Amino acid sequence: MSRSRSTRRLASGFALLSLLATAACTGSAGQGGSGADVPEKERYGGTLNIGLSADPGGVDAAVVNQVWRTVARSLADSLVFYNPDTKKVEPWLATDWTVSDDARTYTFDLRDDVTFHDGTKLTAKVVKANLESLDRPGIHSSAKTIVQGISKITTPSEHKVTVEFAEPNASFLTSLSRAYVGIVSEKTAKLPVEKRQNWLDGSGPYYLDEYTPNQRIVLKKRKDYDWAPAYFDHKGSAYLDTVVYKIIPEDSVRNGAVIGDDELQFIYWVNAKYVSQFESAGLTISKTLNPATGTELPLNTSSTFLKDVRVRQALQIGFDREQFVKIDSGGVDEPATGPLSKDNPYYSDQSALLKYDPAKAKSLLEKAGWTKTGSDGIRVDAKGRRLSLRAPQDDAGWQVLQDQWKKIGVELVLDPPLAAEANEKLLSGEYDIAYWYASSPDPDVLRANYGRTTGSNRSFIADGDKAGAELDKLLQEQNQTIDPDKRQKLVDQASEILVDQAYEIPVANDTDIWAYSPRLHDIEAVGLDQYLINAWLEKK
Repeated sequence: MSRSRSTRRLASGFALLSLLATAACTGSAGQGGSGADVPEKERYGGTLNIGLSADPGGVDAAVVNQVWRTVARSLADSLVFYNPDTKKVEPWLATDWTVSDDARTYTFDLRDDVTFHDGTKLTAKVVKANLESLDRPGIHSSAKTIVQGISKITTPSEHKVTVEFAEPNASFLTSLSRAYVGIVSEKTAKLPVEKRQNWLDGSGPYYLDEYTPNQRIVLKKRKDYDWAPAYFDHKGSAYLDTVVYKIIPEDSVRNGAVIGDDELQFIYWVNAKYVSQFESAGLTISKTLNPATGTELPLNTSSTFLKDVRVRQALQIGFDREQFVKIDSGGVDEPATGPLSKDNPYYSDQSALLKYDPAKAKSLLEKAGWTKTGSDGIRVDAKGRRLSLRAPQDDAGWQVLQDQWKKIGVELVLDPPLAAEANEKLLSGEYDIAYWYASSPDPDVLRANYGRTTGSNRSFIADGDKAGAELDKLLQEQNQTIDPDKRQKLVDQASEILVDQAYEIPVANDTDIWAYSPRLHDIEAVGLDQYLINAWLEKK
């Protein structure tokens, strides 16, 4: 049942665990059509209707996934802004900051004119409450990882806050630009986690007017907003009066609605097979590249057959990435050439280790003891065990892997878990091969995913693994190094080990496709976030 903001009552809903499939959406989108000659005063007003394929499970990106690149970015601003052009961090809610030489102490000066949707003011005390609220059960791992390791937060004055870490943390500043650490009011920060899924008071250009799970999310413009990042060259409030996110599961219905331009004017995450249809209908198409990791497959090094590095290496070079992206995304995505996307400021080219070589893959498997094949073409060892691996998804991309690995004698069983159990099972090590992605344009995503001392260790690297120990050392060191050249060398070394030892398989750099009405202009993506501050609609 729907409840509006004016009554301060919330639509009741339950938490949905929203996980990504193998493809993740991506950064900087282009501008929509012409319209530059339309005077600014004529850009104000109107309602933008956006189609989503599924309910994001909540409105607070600190709690649920996916919503950080849609609704949450319009509701909550961040302390700093990541400029995708310069790949530098710039002021937002924080006007200035200092970082100690050892990357352990960060001090921020805050704007003194910012208010939240509930009328309260931005202060150092509020920022402290925000950061402290993220390190508790139920907070999404992307947000929790950013604040773990904080030893002390102090507020020397009303608009100055200092964050101290027990160990150096070079990635902290860039990480603060993400929507899942968007700053919310003190009241919101103190809410029980389950209630933060359904309500959020932020300082963004829009406020939450209504959230009806599995139906729609309605945002209304804040008329008093006037602190957009300099990047957008925008003074004052947003142009649009209202933004409505409509949950429409069926592709055909969403597609027809955005072509019609009445019920919808924008849709996300377009399947490449629909692009020509949209172009023929006159829609604007934008394509943007993931600045983080793209599609990656952590290999469970603790599972029976993947303890042998030769088996993992065979999988690494035993499939054709060009063929994968052709089938999985219609050729829109780019074959991965390393653990990080080419749009990441610390991209490391490991393409020499990722060349498709099925003959070498077969040789590696034979050296690992898989010399015989059964009648079904799957290899068996001396004990008669089939070389069969289990994975948690079943879609076109995974079917490409299944088909290509079968050609080298490896069976891939596609066995998706229930959505409610997926995250727990991926982290438990139940599967031989998992999937993941990352959203931050900082190389520390590699430590967050594969670090053993700190990090998720998604490849389950054992304590006695020498290469794994060296990898962990490098991943920890890069996050303790501010000097960009020294940090790049550490990232290069870590990336080489990740690929050479096949702790993970980089598959593709994902490209996100948006389709929208030619009446919609200046809708922008920065990193993986959508920004609506400049978006406006021509009148029909």
